[in-house]
Amino acid sequence: MEKQKDGAMLINRETDYAIRALRALADGEKKTLAVICDAEGIPQQFGYKILKKLAGANYVSIRRGKEGGYTITEAFRGKSLFDLTVIMENPTDISPCVLPDYICEKHRAEDKPCKVNKVLKVMQQELTDRLRSINLMELVSE
Repeated sequence: MEKQKDGAMLINRETDYAIRALRALADGEKKTLAVICDAEGIPQQFGYKILKKLAGANYVSIRRGKEGGYTITEAFRGKSLFDLTVIMENPTDISPCVLPDYICEKHRAEDKPCKVNKVLKVMQQELTDRLRSINLMELVSE
């Protein structure tokens, strides 16, 4: 995973809306932005931004024009909830403390990671493993 900014991972509104948009498309049918947003309660301006991100990650394809719309791609079918959080929420860490190059004052003073760091790293790994175990297509399919 690439180096990330300090922060904490949450399933934020953007990821929530991305899951909803993917749920609207899970039946494989082509849908317009308006249909997706209306079905899932997503503001259209936000929906456009999210679908553009999903298209950039090859989760959805966009067809422009009168017969246009959005559809999910084959590449999406093998993705996990972790993969989606990486796209939508960079950073994906629960705390800056778990980053390899992060050294807090306690670590610097004692020249070693503290117990909190060790516990947070275990929690981060458990969360990452759990998110990776959730198939996104299974999650959004009815």
